[in-house]
Amino acid sequence: MFCTKCGSEMPDGADFCTNCGARMGVASPAAAPAEPAPMPAAGMPSVQKKSHKRAVIIGICVAGVLVAAGAALALTGVLGPLGQGNSSRITVLGSDEGSAEHKDKGSAKEKPAADEDEADEPEQTGSSVKVDLNDQATYAAANLFLSNFTEEHFDRDWYQTGAFDSTDGLSDDEKYKLVKFIWCHFIDNAPYRIEKGDYDNGHYQRMATDVINRELNRLTGLTLSDADMTFDRASGGQMRADSAEAHDGYLYLKQEYGQGNYNPPCAIVTGVTDLGDNIYELTYEVYSAGGSLLPSDIPESTYGLPKDQFIAAIQADASKGRTETCTVRVAQGDGAPTFTLLKMGVYD
Repeated sequence: MFCTKCGSEMPDGADFCTNCGARMGVASPAAAPAEPAPMPAAGMPSVQKKSHKRAVIIGICVAGVLVAAGAALALTGVLGPLGQGNSSRITVLGSDEGSAEHKDKGSAKEKPAADEDEADEPEQTGSSVKVDLNDQATYAAANLFLSNFTEEHFDRDWYQTGAFDSTDGLSDDEKYKLVKFIWCHFIDNAPYRIEKGDYDNGHYQRMATDVINRELNRLTGLTLSDADMTFDRASGGQMRADSAEAHDGYLYLKQEYGQGNYNPPCAIVTGVTDLGDNIYELTYEVYSAGGSLLPSDIPESTYGLPKDQFIAAIQADASKGRTETCTVRVAQGDGAPTFTLLKMGVYD
């Protein structure tokens, strides 16, 4: 056997080395082999991996602290309150606030300051129903509509009643004017609606009030009560009595009118102004038909002709036209707008 310290050969069974005195059979601490590192249990991370993750977590926490600190500085005014002065602005993706560069280019809406009032939106007054004189059906409908009035001189201080304006209520003169107009309108366009006879109180003609109101509503949007239709006055200095009574479903007229209005003035619309809410001002010219024409002699197709052809078709003198304006309300009709009269013969 040999000494484990000095390597001297010794007899078997010796307890101590006779050369160096070391105890035989005991290894030197310096020569003891290192114990192997314990293996990690199944499913448990090694010490090295755990330490790596801990470093990552610590880094994340540090970064979070720095971000939170930056936000706190911004909110407390160290960087300036958001949205005020020369402070930085935060842009949220998808919002309508952009950088100054984008705002200069008009790519985002500028927000008003908190103490500034937003500008009021302009009131939308445009009409939903359009009157386009370039549309043949609209042009013809407007001409025919106004000619219902001009052929009875309703647009000209007729029967000394002055202008017509239904937007502020009806005066007694306006009610009177409507009754006389609608009566003559039927004489010229539907004379069979007028019944003649020797009625009570010296009346010679009558017409059903529901027929009157139906046509009156179509042209003006109005209806009249029996009291509204009743009047008693002289007309235009005439000696004959001019009166009417409405009762029991009929309007009785004392003064008898002839049949037909020769050389009726006809209207042709030349301009349109949108006043909003489907109300329009129409500018129109009036030409009196020549020859011996009656309103019923002028076909409806005539009202769709261009101005020069229209004047020639009614045999009018083009040099004797006059220009007027009126106000109407329009509604969407079947193929063309429908019109009701609001003002006519109103001049400044």
